[in-house]
Amino acid sequence: MKKRTIKDFIALYNSDDEEKLVLIQSGTSADKTFMDNFWSAHTCALAMADVQTGQVISDRCYLNWPLTDKEREAGEYSNRFAKGKVYRIKVRCWKGTALSEPQWYVTEVLEEDVPCSALEDIWAEYIKPIVIEDEVLGTLTLDREMSFFNGTCRWMGKEVQISLDVDIENKSSWTRVRNVMKKLIDGQETWDKALRDFAAKQLTNLANEWLADNDQTDRNPEKDPITEDEFGNRIILTEFSVSPGGRFTAWYEDDDMFWDHVVIVEATLKKGPISADIQG
Repeated sequence: MKKRTIKDFIALYNSDDEEKLVLIQSGTSADKTFMDNFWSAHTCALAMADVQTGQVISDRCYLNWPLTDKEREAGEYSNRFAKGKVYRIKVRCWKGTALSEPQWYVTEVLEEDVPCSALEDIWAEYIKPIVIEDEVLGTLTLDREMSFFNGTCRWMGKEVQISLDVDIENKSSWTRVRNVMKKLIDGQETWDKALRDFAAKQLTNLANEWLADNDQTDRNPEKDPITEDEFGNRIILTEFSVSPGGRFTAWYEDDDMFWDHVVIVEATLKKGPISADIQG
């Protein structure tokens, strides 16, 4: 198979440059192109406007450009655009099959901090806090950058963090994750035991292996091993996170059984706990 090159990347876009104004939504990152032969940088524009009129002509779109190995290693590409700024750029439009969100190849950055009232109004609206007051979950605040709602809830008499991952543009996903979390809270006594028991069953043997390697304790894992009951009682719940698909994760402090790692248990409402592991 012929090795793809940067020329092949450029060929995916029209040959004519167009000048546009873009409002940058996020930072810049780099990864291998779908051709998997070279790197490209990309960032997201919240909106695009006509240079002459300032009229918004596109909602969210992606800006891409190829990188040489030297450019990627230097890392300067990450400073090309800054979140919340308006730029005047030269771009070429993707010429293939229409994509869900337009893609453009950036050939040149002409100017930054360009005045454009329409784009500035979009940014002002975008950064307004979005807060939901839920009758069960309380106050939930949207973190736009990470696409999740943050809040707290009462669980077994204590306060824990909750993180609800959503598709910002799809408000039905906001409802789904809230409903999952509310069902957990409604059955918290049952869920608390099920999650702890599952974690203990999966990880107690590993905890004793770590205990055997711990030269800072006098406890002998052969004579006085950590039991499943002890394990389940020692882990300390700190957070629940829920994904848009309904899968959720319980996060626990390990009470130093794994030297300050985090114990996680993944589950669904239908299947119950499905995996347990340590992270950190």
